[in-house]
Amino acid sequence: MKKFYSLIFASAITLFSINANAINITVMVGQNSSGGAANAFNPATFTASVGDNIVFTLFSGTHNVTSVSLPVGAGPISSGTMTSTPYIYNVGQAGTYGYVCTFHSSTMAGGFSATTVGIANPTVDLLTSVYPNPFVEKFTLKYNGIESVDFYNILGDKVRTIELSSVENKIEIDLTDLAAGVYFLRSKKDGIIVETKKIVKSK
Repeated sequence: MKKFYSLIFASAITLFSINANAINITVMVGQNSSGGAANAFNPATFTASVGDNIVFTLFSGTHNVTSVSLPVGAGPISSGTMTSTPYIYNVGQAGTYGYVCTFHSSTMAGGFSATTVGIANPTVDLLTSVYPNPFVEKFTLKYNGIESVDFYNILGDKVRTIELSSVENKIEIDLTDLAAGVYFLRSKKDGIIVETKKIVKSK
């Protein structure tokens, strides 16, 4: 019995660690990639991680979001007719998700692929370190085996992508133009998210 409770406790810690790194990803419903009103999702496709929240937000028109394909074990995406209140879907399984607006299903479709943070089983060769953290304008990113990093704000908007050199293993990153606050750094290897870190920009 003691071992059983220890297993539950360890699983809960692991789940909390994954969800603590979750971000919100906004999908505008009824908006094209140029920002205009249309029977479309913006973005139409993207990549997420298990634990992320997909925030479907109505931009224009009469629409809904209804899943047409899901990974095994994933809950359905079913917004009903959308209102000004966003519909939030939590990504529970890795895999490919597809959805449509059933009012315009022949032309209005979208989807995303979800991976589990750490799916690449990173070793010491797939690690990043950030210092100082918190930072004011610039910080140093030290890395090994990482190909790129994406930066997201607290709302889940991607604000910067930086491709990394395979020759160097350290880079100074200047985020002077970003507002003070909390950001999430996601490092990628072979297109897979292998690590998520929280960084804080001070005033």
